[in-house]
Amino acid sequence: MGERDVTVAAVMTAPRYECTQARTVIQKALTKTGIPLTVSGGVYYHQCMEKMLEDLCDQKIQYALTIDFDSVFLAEHITRLLSIVAQEDEIDALAAIQPMRNNGRVLGSLAEGGVMEWSGRPLQVDTAHFGLTVIDIQKLLTVRKPWFTFTPDEDGGWGTTSVDADVQFWRNWAEAGHKVFLDPGCRLGHLEEMVTVFDEKMIKQHLYYADWEKLSESTTG
Repeated sequence: MGERDVTVAAVMTAPRYECTQARTVIQKALTKTGIPLTVSGGVYYHQCMEKMLEDLCDQKIQYALTIDFDSVFLAEHITRLLSIVAQEDEIDALAAIQPMRNNGRVLGSLAEGGVMEWSGRPLQVDTAHFGLTVIDIQKLLTVRKPWFTFTPDEDGGWGTTSVDADVQFWRNWAEAGHKVFLDPGCRLGHLEEMVTVFDEKMIKQHLYYADWEKLSESTTG
């Protein structure tokens, strides 16, 4: 997986019901790379992630590989990330690049005013995601706890200024002096639901549900 042997373990939260095809793809990639997977099915994402990562800290594991149940990838994506992290001392955590569902925006954020331009090397970012992300366990041990916690906005609600637990993790990560990067050369798939429908010319279209609903209302109303 790189210039030196590494020990890696994967963690993933999963809902009660999930996409069988996605789990098959995930298991195939992990089996090929020989990486064990721990799955937590608890209702509280932030608690599940924290507990699984704590367990890895108690073991002789160098890297945690976090996975989202709706991510799709190959073994080659995993080995690429691990190889980069093993060779680049500056990189404390490395995530594949992944589009957000529906709008296609890159999951992760740069500092205000930053520009996401890829020169062939991983890009340093302020926040990433956990869809397929390598985390250095020794660096994680120095991050203040709780690692995952969420904060409401100034009105006590969950508007645009509230902070989700996954974002807070990366803020804690930076506070500890660690860096996180995205690798645009490792392009991760993200499952999302689509509607297939014929238009008036009997040409097949693929639409997001919200777009299909608007289209249907406009053509049947």
